[in-house]
Amino acid sequence: MEEGRLAYRVRTAEANDAARLRDAIRATLAHPEQSGRRESYRGAASRGDILVLERFDRAAHDWQVAGFIECHMRVDDNLSIHDVGTATDEPQTGVVRYLLDQAFNSFRPVESQVKIRRDATTWLEIFRGIPGFHLEGEEYRRPHYWTIWTWDRERAREDERAAQQPPRPAQPRAPRPPAPPANPNGTLARGPRPAGPGGQPLRGPAGPGGQPPRGPRPAGTDGQGPQRGPRPAGQGGQPQRGPRPTGPGAQRPRGPRPNRRGGPGSSPR
Repeated sequence: MEEGRLAYRVRTAEANDAARLRDAIRATLAHPEQSGRRESYRGAASRGDILVLERFDRAAHDWQVAGFIECHMRVDDNLSIHDVGTATDEPQTGVVRYLLDQAFNSFRPVESQVKIRRDATTWLEIFRGIPGFHLEGEEYRRPHYWTIWTWDRERAREDERAAQQPPRPAQPRAPRPPAPPANPNGTLARGPRPAGPGGQPLRGPAGPGGQPPRGPRPAGTDGQGPQRGPRPAGQGGQPQRGPRPTGPGAQRPRGPRPNRRGGPGSSPR
């Protein structure tokens, strides 16, 4: 691959590449702290599990190590990614993604899995942004927690299609009327009533005496006057009457009583 004045190539590492990898690689997935260094690459390189990325230095006329990926293809077509590294203090996103693309194109796996330390924030951001990778779970291996990420081709296609679709514009919302102000006690405040000619709040029409008008009472069955309810009955079934007034002025006036038994010509007793 030619890129300006730089040229890159990917090849399978050999056993004699172990010393070059140890001298050039600084940031690795298995040892995210910069002080951590891998002991040896000889065993993985001799098994053919390492793909090394080299760039051609035109000034030195030599191929130099830019990064590597260690992965193993299992019998179930699942590619296990054991380690990824770059020749810089911080992992380069472009180098990591290019190595992953080369590994997927070379082995053609159905699925892939990688484990990343939970405190390796830079590596987590890199793999979170690669289409097809999603977080599956966690596990604890002394003395760190490791997150488990899984990749599959179908999910990678869905992520790429979603990234290519333009974002939908937000639908404008209809304006809402302002809410009425609230009183200190939390109830809604009411607006002032319209004032009348004298400045007083205007109310409904008043009756002749200034009192509010009342509607007519319902008439009785004979149509003569308003209908009244029946009086409560006493013990003998007769209508119950109230007590008679007492006192000096409450006596019945004296005078002749009418004769209830005789007719018009009967004389009083």
